[in-house]
Amino acid sequence: MKRRTQVYMVMMTAFLSFLSCSDNTSQTPDMDGNWPGCVIGIYPEKGNETLGAGDLYEIDDFEALTEHEIGSVVWFPTWDDEFPMEACQKLAKRGIIPHLTWELFWPSVDPNNSRQTGPDGYQGFNDVLNGKYDDYIDRFAEAAKTFDREVLIRFLHEFNGNWYVWSGNKNGQGNGGPEKVVAVWRYVVDRFNAKGADKVRWLWVPHGPSTDRSPEAWNDVSNYWPGGEYVDWIGLDGYNFYPKDPWGGTRPLRDFDNCFRALYDSCAVLGDHPMMIAEFGTGEFQSGDFDKAAWITDAFNKIKIEYPRIKIFTWFNINKELDWRVNSSPEALTAFKAAMQDPYYIASPYKLK
Repeated sequence: MKRRTQVYMVMMTAFLSFLSCSDNTSQTPDMDGNWPGCVIGIYPEKGNETLGAGDLYEIDDFEALTEHEIGSVVWFPTWDDEFPMEACQKLAKRGIIPHLTWELFWPSVDPNNSRQTGPDGYQGFNDVLNGKYDDYIDRFAEAAKTFDREVLIRFLHEFNGNWYVWSGNKNGQGNGGPEKVVAVWRYVVDRFNAKGADKVRWLWVPHGPSTDRSPEAWNDVSNYWPGGEYVDWIGLDGYNFYPKDPWGGTRPLRDFDNCFRALYDSCAVLGDHPMMIAEFGTGEFQSGDFDKAAWITDAFNKIKIEYPRIKIFTWFNINKELDWRVNSSPEALTAFKAAMQDPYYIASPYKLK
């Protein structure tokens, strides 16, 4: 009788384990990036409008275009916006990781995010540190806690560039610019932690080589590091603008390594966090036998073989400064689809067996 009971218990344990594993929708993705391969992510062409309204049709369109499911999607809520609960819930049902680039500006006041900074830097920074937006920060954090799934929040992205008001360049440069960025980062993360929003994953993202980025020592990415306990993911942004940008400037040819090798190596020593490419792409170009299709093929070969810590990539699939889309030409689309056929590139980690 005792042996029969033991056999029964073993069988029930195995059966319950099978049910747990087969119910993929109930699984929480292992957001430390501890999965095989690299998750496919995109920014859709009209993502800020469509995803902000909880509409996922652009995801459907991209998956149909590329004949592959995605596993992550980014869009750009600002500090005029509340936490996008509807969109996050719909994405979670499909196993797609929400990636919020939470931009610290207010389009209702400054539609183009072009407000000038004064002698004390960005007033938005000063107001955050003085507590002006505590209620808003706390409300966003409480909603993220209520969502109760992992959500990536990319905050103060590309802080080492010359273009955003939250950059070190616009907040003192060598006279405390990086330190100001770090102070705001820690302030916001601390408030989220105080609210128990422990499924938020903080994504820290510098930009790679650019003619719009100061090469001076004060702007080294290590000066912006807020500490490993304040970061969950390290991200990298970079683009190939060659041969010209839309503002009339000439740009050097940057293959994938030129965009990311030095930045990847500089960030890898800061901590053992998983890494991702938070934005990247190339416009159409021709340089000898090298073109956009070849750039795409090379990029995804490199990610697989030479950049093992990159566990998500996010293609900036929009016709904006240049036509970054994977279908800017038939050749580019063919190259992208071929690259995604490699089983290393995966959809949702929710759906992994």
